[in-house]
Amino acid sequence: MSSTDFHNQRSVWQSFLNRFSTDSLVAPDPLTDRTLVAVIFILTFIAALTAGLVLFGSAATARWQVLLSSEVTVQLRPQPGRAIDADLNRAAEYLKQVQGVTKVRIYSQDETLRMLEPWLGPASSLGGLSIPRMIAVEINPDAPPDIQAVTQQLAKDIPGTVVDDHRSWTKRLTKLGNTLVVASALGLILVLTATALAIVFATRGAMVGNREIVEVFYFMGADDRYIARVFQRHFFSLGLRGGILGACLALIILGALRFMIAGSDGLKDIFGFGAADPLSSVGVAIIIAIVAVALFVSFLASVVSRFTVHSTLSRLV
Repeated sequence: MSSTDFHNQRSVWQSFLNRFSTDSLVAPDPLTDRTLVAVIFILTFIAALTAGLVLFGSAATARWQVLLSSEVTVQLRPQPGRAIDADLNRAAEYLKQVQGVTKVRIYSQDETLRMLEPWLGPASSLGGLSIPRMIAVEINPDAPPDIQAVTQQLAKDIPGTVVDDHRSWTKRLTKLGNTLVVASALGLILVLTATALAIVFATRGAMVGNREIVEVFYFMGADDRYIARVFQRHFFSLGLRGGILGACLALIILGALRFMIAGSDGLKDIFGFGAADPLSSVGVAIIIAIVAVALFVSFLASVVSRFTVHSTLSRLV
């Protein structure tokens, strides 16, 4: 057969190919397809849950940092012969005059003992222990007072006074938050890498299993781009199904966690969530992130399968 005849015959097959169902190129394998969808579903769920928890934790960390940076604790240690209530009032009056202080509250002896109960037990078991008294001082985070000057003045006027601006806790919290974000990012990369590898093996398996059909299509005029496009659509569909299922499960779990926190007065104050505002900016960001993860997994399945087909075709035909 001459080169011209071959090309003419190939053109005839090409016109027939355009009317042929592309489903025959990727023969459906229910077991393999369901297995790949299940793998993508699990990996997408892990990735989406990780992304949601990172945003959730970041919002909580930011909330805690604001709480810590907007309050200062002043402690007065009991000393022999000290009229501690009078010293507390003197310290409170001074703090009220400091620029940048928005609120001053003296904790009573009973309130202090109740705060210590989780660690030291009932107040009755403390006996005659000398417990420091506290003053909670709320400050303006945007225009805070000079804490060092306040500390020096209180130590001079009222000996035995300790000022804690929670700076060390804020630094530790920031470091912990950054560590969790980095660890979560590495986890996401590993999960997406595992997803890509699963799709590579599935694509190669599908091509090897349909080798004869691929060769027939190739002879009929299908070029590499055509065959890659068919496989790309197939695996994009599988990736989208698995991604949607994984994202939905992640949304359900994170939604349940969020409403559980919103139902607890103590927890919702800490995390900054409320039952009256179920779709806060943080909640919307989590939903967007989870949807983005599902779409990215589908896109990843599509791109990886296409590149795998191009790299495998040269060995099959």
